Amino acid sequence: MNRITTIEIMLLKLNKYSYLIFAVCFFTAAGIIENGLLKKHPEIHLIQDFQEQLLTRERELNKQVEEIAGIVSGENFDGIYFEVLKNNSHTIEETGFAYLVYREGVLQYWSDRSVSFYNSIREFKKTEGFIQLPNGFYLAGHKVAGKNEIIGLHLIKYNYEHQNKYLKNEFYKTYQLPDEFQLIEKEHKTLYPVVDSNGEFLFSVNATGQFLCTENQLYFPGVIYLLGLIILLFYFRREFLESRANFFLRILSLGAALFVVYWLHLMFKIPALLLHLPFFGPEVFALNNWLPSLGDYFLIMIFFTFWMYNFTVGIDIEKLKSESVMSGKAIVALLLLFAGSLFLLANYLIEILIYNSTISFSLNKIIGITTSSIVGIFSVGLILFAVLFFLIKNIDEACKYYTSVQLIGLVAALALFLGVTQLIAVQKISYFGLLFFVLSAVLASLFSKKYIRQFSLSYFILFVTLASIYSLAVFYQIVNHKEKEGQKLFAVTLVAERDPAAEEFLTKIEKQMYNDPAILSLLIQKEDLREYIERVYFSGYFSKYIFELYVCNSFDSLVYQLDTVPCLYFMDGMIHDMGVNIPGTGFYFMDNMNGRISYTGKLSFPLPQNPEGVTIFIDLDSDLLFEGIGFPELLIDKSITRSENYRKFSYAKYYGGELTDRFGDFNYNYYIDNYQPGDNEFTTRKWGDHEHLIYHTRENNYVIVSRKLFSFVDYLISFPYLFVFYFIMVMILQFIGTRKLSPRKIVIDLKFKIQSAIISIVFVSLLFVALATIFYNVEEYKSKHRNDLNEKMKSIAEEIDMRLEDKEEITPQLVEWLIRELTKLSNIFRTDINIYGVDGDLLASSRIEIFQRGLVSARMNAHAFYEIYHNYQYESYFQPEKIGELAYLSVYKPIVNNQGQILGTINLPYFITQDKYSQEISTFIVAFINLYVLLLLASIIIAVFIANEITRPLVVIQENLQKMQLGKHNEPIYYRRNDEIGSLVKEYNKKVEELAVSAELLARSERESAWREMAKQVAHEIKNPLTPMKLNIQYLQRAKRKGKEYDEYIERVTATLIEQIDNLSNIATEFSNFAQIPNARNQVFELTAQMKKVIGLFETDERAAIEFNYKGFEDIKVNADREQLSRAIINLMKNAIQSIPENRKGKIKISLNRRDYMAIITVADDGQGIPVELRDKLFSPSFTTKTSGMGLGLAIVKNIVENFSGRVWFETELEKGTTFFLEIPVYENTETESIS
Repeated sequence: MNRITTIEIMLLKLNKYSYLIFAVCFFTAAGIIENGLLKKHPEIHLIQDFQEQLLTRERELNKQVEEIAGIVSGENFDGIYFEVLKNNSHTIEETGFAYLVYREGVLQYWSDRSVSFYNSIREFKKTEGFIQLPNGFYLAGHKVAGKNEIIGLHLIKYNYEHQNKYLKNEFYKTYQLPDEFQLIEKEHKTLYPVVDSNGEFLFSVNATGQFLCTENQLYFPGVIYLLGLIILLFYFRREFLESRANFFLRILSLGAALFVVYWLHLMFKIPALLLHLPFFGPEVFALNNWLPSLGDYFLIMIFFTFWMYNFTVGIDIEKLKSESVMSGKAIVALLLLFAGSLFLLANYLIEILIYNSTISFSLNKIIGITTSSIVGIFSVGLILFAVLFFLIKNIDEACKYYTSVQLIGLVAALALFLGVTQLIAVQKISYFGLLFFVLSAVLASLFSKKYIRQFSLSYFILFVTLASIYSLAVFYQIVNHKEKEGQKLFAVTLVAERDPAAEEFLTKIEKQMYNDPAILSLLIQKEDLREYIERVYFSGYFSKYIFELYVCNSFDSLVYQLDTVPCLYFMDGMIHDMGVNIPGTGFYFMDNMNGRISYTGKLSFPLPQNPEGVTIFIDLDSDLLFEGIGFPELLIDKSITRSENYRKFSYAKYYGGELTDRFGDFNYNYYIDNYQPGDNEFTTRKWGDHEHLIYHTRENNYVIVSRKLFSFVDYLISFPYLFVFYFIMVMILQFIGTRKLSPRKIVIDLKFKIQSAIISIVFVSLLFVALATIFYNVEEYKSKHRNDLNEKMKSIAEEIDMRLEDKEEITPQLVEWLIRELTKLSNIFRTDINIYGVDGDLLASSRIEIFQRGLVSARMNAHAFYEIYHNYQYESYFQPEKIGELAYLSVYKPIVNNQGQILGTINLPYFITQDKYSQEISTFIVAFINLYVLLLLASIIIAVFIANEITRPLVVIQENLQKMQLGKHNEPIYYRRNDEIGSLVKEYNKKVEELAVSAELLARSERESAWREMAKQVAHEIKNPLTPMKLNIQYLQRAKRKGKEYDEYIERVTATLIEQIDNLSNIATEFSNFAQIPNARNQVFELTAQMKKVIGLFETDERAAIEFNYKGFEDIKVNADREQLSRAIINLMKNAIQSIPENRKGKIKISLNRRDYMAIITVADDGQGIPVELRDKLFSPSFTTKTSGMGLGLAIVKNIVENFSGRVWFETELEKGTTFFLEIPVYENTETESIS
């Protein structure tokens, strides 16, 4: 027996701590997996998988190379490589493979230009195994087939010389290796070797980086940790509910437990994997050591919301009032003050999130919303609705103690107090937070009435709308402030603006120039030297600079401001005074404050005939108002790219009061005086929808940075996004467990179904229309841009064809001319231009840096080559292409002479305006999405309105049905419309009339039946005392005849007769009372005062001690018959006293409480209780547990209470006592009532 008891106890404890045990198990499992990934060489498994995949790829590569070799060496091969191998012309991004075919060492076929391969097979250091090309590491397969040599390439990893958002050195998509892992051609004992299918060494993998596994692998243990945390919160919740401690001790303990969990996470960096996930890094958000990342901020919000949930659900004002010396009003006021403080805390937490993050909260630009933005907005929503639900619940409680006017006054006073306190403490006032608090409290108090709150969906929409408006106000206030700070910082940056791409190019150009023998040979003929250096080294990207060349020796001089000065002395002096050296080069950034970006280069070349040599000075000044072409972001490293935050600004530079440079959408005036800049360092001006920050640098030099102001349309566009997001969020929270927080559980009634049907139909319809419209317009945009590109191609082709129409081929001399001409045409038509020869090799380009850096090969697209040279496509041919992750449209057109001979191909890569094109598409899509969301929001509002209108008559019918009572006058419904509801109303009115007739007949029948039953009961009750009376009188007659002790008999019989007559009198009184109940005279009176009078009648009764508790409810008023209600309470108290055994003194507790809109009187005794078999008959008119009387007391109580629209019930326990509950409506009226 003891063993079974022990096991049961263990099982109970196990069940109690089951959540904690599960949480520990989850944490342990996640920790083991995490440890394996981060500390136990996870790279070994990754590299093993990589080795297996690579061997599979090698077999596929060799098989395909063999097939190509068989095709090009077959008897049926006609020498047209692109024809027979067209099925192999797939991009390496799609398949991972590329193929090259050389004949006698010369390239004849290439499958994809994305691989930066060589034109001659002799340029390859090796053609098999592991090879490195300018843009990647490849596994190569080589096969000789007669005069043909086939090289197959499998991409292992991209390897660009610089990285940015388009160029990333990452492994091919099928390999799950971290990008930080390095590939090395040498073996080493600390590296991981990779071999081919023959077991021959290919290369080594150096497992470097912060962690030796992929980011995706870390998500699995991360999810397990998250599940463990959720289970731990369930455990905290169970402990909170089951604890018998004081509420405030429990809620403080819960907060302490959550704080300890968060502290352990920060202090010991657990889980360690979080440090390697983007959300838990400082790049997006960081405040201090307590909030070092967005992930930690989100975790804090979850903990805060969980704590607030328990606080809101668990707090019981009635219990607090009974345990405290404070009144209910004081407790409610303190809770509302705490709620106001929470609103200020929420406002502060939102502010620190936006101020200290790079997250976009500009919801009018939905294209810029990222996952981080969604997490941030979700965090804001959590804290807002946590404090909002807490306020709503306390406003509901406050309505029991305050009138609406009093409550609004209290909230306003508390808001004023909080504002003054905040001003004193931190010298600022959070106006939006306090206003949100006041408006939320006012709306909650107005919607606290049951008859209003029945529209639950409307209730949700109201508060979601308020939260959305508040959030937008805070978002845009802080975003506006941040943009102003960004304006000022950007203006200061622009004063000394440099060109990072140009500086990177200059570093390489200097080395190339020193190694160029042509420069030494041209130093004598300076004109040829200038033309050569500009054409070879300073075309392409440097087209936006004005190029000047000075050749100086120790004897040369130049004219400066009409004076002749030594050349070397003057140029060296300029560099000394204004030059900032570009590290490792002879080039200098010239800080001359002229509104331009200027560089000067000093290169010295020794000459055989002149030991001192010659010095070349190169001046580069950015062209005034030059709008750069091409895509320079592709050519510079991400570390020196201008921040994306500055792209939203337009700017202009003024030197000497005149415009020298500008950027952006705003059209600036040529003269600074038009803006009235003033003498202050910073001046702000507003024109139209732009705000301009004017930065006065020195003298008459200025920088203007402009930003577009937020308009009402921006707010209007942003609102639907936030509203829909919050609405979905609240509905999810409602669904998963906030029913105790919400004012009312959502009922799926007819109104809800109508609303859901309308919203669903509109949503689906709009979705299909939106998708179709967006698809159509995107295709229209593509077609428009194709036409624009085609027009440019025709114009450029005409210019080039006109100069080449009489040529038979493009000679090297023509190539030099083409290089110069392409630069001009490129600037005129605002597009990059490439010229390819008949073999598909690049001849000239306005953007030669792309090919020099090996981003792609110098061959044209294989598909375009096939279409032009084998399918004879003489019109423009459009081909989608990619460089890294930059996708763009490219157009090709053959150059044809007057004999119809193809001389080459013109190519216009459309990445020049690809960014603009993408923005146009994005702008349209965003505009349409904005319209779509606005329409969806309007449909939700209309659906709610229509559903309310449709169901309003049904609500009236429902209310009338609820009020319908048998035997009373029931009002008909007046409805004029002749529709289905009208028919229903007619039937209702008809049934009301029939019910009235039936009720009259039934009442008559019941009255007759009741009186017959009552007559029988009265006859029985009267007959009972008459029998002993008759016997006593007969006995008295016999005693008189006998004459024995007659006087004594007279006394005894008289006493008996008097007692029985009294019983008959009581029966008559009870019967009279029962008959007089319906004649009630209602009046408004204070219930507490009346109860004191009634209870005072029993204070002298020695059978029981009476206790009356009414604290906090002194002012409750009711509209009832004072005398009848007193009679009901007296009856209950009499019953309570009579239930107490005669051998002890009893205790009776009477209390007055309020629940919502009902007053509850309880009368509790410690008597014997009521047996089970008697409980169902307790309120029957003829039932009694006493030896005398008719048993009408509790029946009278029941009838009295029900006449006041109340109810009476009881709870009883044998040998412990009985408690009767009497519930009647509270009288509420803002007007002053006289107390009778």
